[in-house]
Amino acid sequence: MENRQIAQELIDNGTFIIPLFPNSKKNGDVDILDRIYPATDVGEQDNVGMNLGLSKIYAIDGDTADGIYFCNKWLPQDTTKHIRVYPDGRREVVHYLFKSNGSVVENNPLGQVAKENVELLVKGNLVAYGTTIHKITNEPMKRIIDSKNAIKPFNDSILKAYKKIAFASVIGKHLISSNTSALQLDSCVWRYCKEWTDDERVDFLYDIFSYYLPNDKDSNIKKMQRIVKANNNDTTNNAGWFAFAKYLGVEKKLVREWCSWIGVIDEEKAKKTHRDFTNGVDMRALRTKDIPPLKFAIDAILPEGLVMFCGRAKSMKSWTMLLICYLVQNGLDALGRETTQGDCLYLGLEDSERRLKDREHKLGVDNLTPPYVDVDAPYLKMGLEESLQQWIDDVANPRLIVIDTLARVKQAMGRRSGTAYDSDNETLRDIQKLAVKNGVTIVLVSHLNKAPQDYAFDKITGSTGLQGMSDAMWLCERGENGAQSTLIGRGRDIHDFEYSLNWNEDTWRYEYVGNLSEVTLNDNRKEIVDAMKQITAQGGDLIRPRDVIKHCGYPANSKEAGGISKTMQRMKNNYELIAGFKYGTYRLPEDVKVDVEQTDKLYKDSFRTNEKKKFSCL
Repeated sequence: MENRQIAQELIDNGTFIIPLFPNSKKNGDVDILDRIYPATDVGEQDNVGMNLGLSKIYAIDGDTADGIYFCNKWLPQDTTKHIRVYPDGRREVVHYLFKSNGSVVENNPLGQVAKENVELLVKGNLVAYGTTIHKITNEPMKRIIDSKNAIKPFNDSILKAYKKIAFASVIGKHLISSNTSALQLDSCVWRYCKEWTDDERVDFLYDIFSYYLPNDKDSNIKKMQRIVKANNNDTTNNAGWFAFAKYLGVEKKLVREWCSWIGVIDEEKAKKTHRDFTNGVDMRALRTKDIPPLKFAIDAILPEGLVMFCGRAKSMKSWTMLLICYLVQNGLDALGRETTQGDCLYLGLEDSERRLKDREHKLGVDNLTPPYVDVDAPYLKMGLEESLQQWIDDVANPRLIVIDTLARVKQAMGRRSGTAYDSDNETLRDIQKLAVKNGVTIVLVSHLNKAPQDYAFDKITGSTGLQGMSDAMWLCERGENGAQSTLIGRGRDIHDFEYSLNWNEDTWRYEYVGNLSEVTLNDNRKEIVDAMKQITAQGGDLIRPRDVIKHCGYPANSKEAGGISKTMQRMKNNYELIAGFKYGTYRLPEDVKVDVEQTDKLYKDSFRTNEKKKFSCL
């Protein structure tokens, strides 16, 4: 009468038993959960059940292989357990028993989806001893009680472990890699589970990925430690359930529900922080602190941080930035300046493989080490920042990232509170901090509008929030019908620059001519000298700036007219023009032939020497 003896021992320990049919979980009684059964009701072959509600016992049941695995990992093992023994002798712990503390009043508080892998039972009938049939394999399984440990009291940490088991069991089936998946998953844990320690997050990630992706090279403790550290350093981390769902390709409301099992999803609260400003930057200590110098992809003009590179449609922006990526990747000069060699990432989001292959060949760089290239990327605040951080962590020497174009990663926001400035500022906030934190240059390629603007950079499409958030801005204007092209730049940590460029149809690149002011001055000088020669040939002697302006056909109040007046004054100071006999007049030197082409050549040669141009790009 072993079965009846087991029943009596359970009763002696304060447990309410339920006699069950042999090989069954039932006994035929309608009021099975309300009756109090004596041990004598248990037959020789009967199974012995436990009335959880009357016994005030909670049972956590690993209902699948995944649930059983994580129960064994995360539940305390020093409590009474129920074990299944298979015909081949294999043993499997399926139930962990805990004394009720009244905190859970219904079975399976996480719902049906969680129940499919792990159950938390607080009432009902649980087979404690006897034989049952496996519902999938039809194997007879003997159920025995491992009571060498007393039933442990239920507490919050056990409830937390149950929720972790449920979460891991559902999310694990959708994981893609131990790199990006772990980064995204920990980003959710970092955001929603504020009480978790770093070690707890590392162990959580490792236990999940070593189980579901055991052959992935990144399923190791050191990788998980790096991921946790990376997320900790990103104080503006906003990647949560929405981005994770998009990355996994799982319905968003499901991932939100799953994340709510292990943490608190409060979007507004998650964004709020507190800082004690009395313990801010110590300026005295800063005076002697060793801070690395600012890094540049292209010396003096393309600094670390977020850079906007804008031009009108078909101004060859993509060609130019692809070429710059090749030059920086190989440490070759660009714009007559040295580059800092390093790994580059080019996201050609408007390109195809055919177009990329064609451009590489036409640029003549198909014999160089190529940068990293992709034609697809997540949206900003929807996984892009995390993907870029992953690339930065994985390559040996990250230096330059080009995203071509901003429009392809800037999600449509629809109606929302705040101004367009607020929206643009918030959109770029995280990626700007990502660039600065990692000391890399991130270039966002965008467009210019056609409306005339007094301030050149106001031509950038979008609100001034784009200008305010970027660390530097480049504007490229391609000249039409042979006119000169220009590249101008401005930034927080660079001097303003204005370059004159020529587009070369044969090499598919801009060629660097020189400083725009120098080139423009030479063009103005030639125009002035030609005009004065013609005016003199027509009988003019003492020539005023307005005479040259009129001869050239410019309105008196135009920018060109102002440039002519200033240039004629400079030419007089350089003895290229002579002051006339009347105030405000000029004349050409009588004893000196002004060879405009030779003078122009001297200016250009001098600038080339000073700027060490090598014409490798643009």
